[in-house]
Amino acid sequence: MASDEKSMLPSHSAEPSSRKVKRRRVIIVGSVMGVIAIALAVGLGVGLTVGRPTHRRPPPAPSSTPTTIGSGGSQGSASIWKPTAGLSWDYDILGPVKSTNANGVVVHDIDLWDNEASTVIALKSQKVENQDVKVICYFSAGTSEDWRDDDNQFTDSDKGSSLPDWPGERWLKTSSPTVRKVMESRLDQAVQKGCNAVDPDNVDGFDNDNGLGLTKEDAIDYVTFLANAAHSRNLAVGLKNAGSIIPEVLNLVDFSVNEECLQYDECESFAPFIQQNKPVFHVEYPKGGDVSNTVNVASSELNGICDDSTAKGFSTIVKNINLDTFLQECPAS
Repeated sequence: MASDEKSMLPSHSAEPSSRKVKRRRVIIVGSVMGVIAIALAVGLGVGLTVGRPTHRRPPPAPSSTPTTIGSGGSQGSASIWKPTAGLSWDYDILGPVKSTNANGVVVHDIDLWDNEASTVIALKSQKVENQDVKVICYFSAGTSEDWRDDDNQFTDSDKGSSLPDWPGERWLKTSSPTVRKVMESRLDQAVQKGCNAVDPDNVDGFDNDNGLGLTKEDAIDYVTFLANAAHSRNLAVGLKNAGSIIPEVLNLVDFSVNEECLQYDECESFAPFIQQNKPVFHVEYPKGGDVSNTVNVASSELNGICDDSTAKGFSTIVKNINLDTFLQECPAS
């Protein structure tokens, strides 16, 4: 989208014509990858597309024990959290969270790998706006990351093209039984840590040069798999970006996590979530890619984001692009 098409939003960078997805990931891999992590410092895995597709695997066999879909409150052993539109949220996936104080936010999207169960429990022990705090756990479902402990479980044939801007990361063949088994283990980890929901990223390989021949149908299949696998474990599940497959998967997922739909003029694609009273957890990065600080964006700029009619009903926040602790919230509508 050209800069003059969104006068209230800065033009951080033009969307690449060959790749609809822009990815932001902080690579935190100890001493070997530390220099890269500092150099990139650009958040943990975020796909940005004009019609963002997502890939998920085919659903596993239904659980023999029926689950009860809850309508709020604490997640019990036999209930799935069903979030409603308009909940406040924060997106903090730059390593372990710095504080377990909920800071007036109901929903916290944090990294699955980098946070201990004690962090999840501490967040969930609090109430905000008379509601129990909920925790969404982020992981990459569509790419391999060679610094992850389970990366050696993927076979060479599971991996496709490298992501040009993200060393050590490659697209995954989402139909692979091995890939799906790894993702089921990650969902088990989310259960063990007490997460209420999961945020599987990078399910849009078909909309990129993936080297695996992934298709939109693969994406729908994979989203279906992830949704069923999560729900069978009493976890809610979100759709990360992937606007082009919303009609096919809207009834399978419980919320949307969307990045920069205002910047790329695509918020209307996510309105069906609001129509079903499902949240669109929406973030914009108006400071651009080179600035991560604690300075608030100007009120006029914030108002331009918060008052945009195409994002009406969304849970909109402003963050630094590296997804650290900085947060500006839009007033509740």
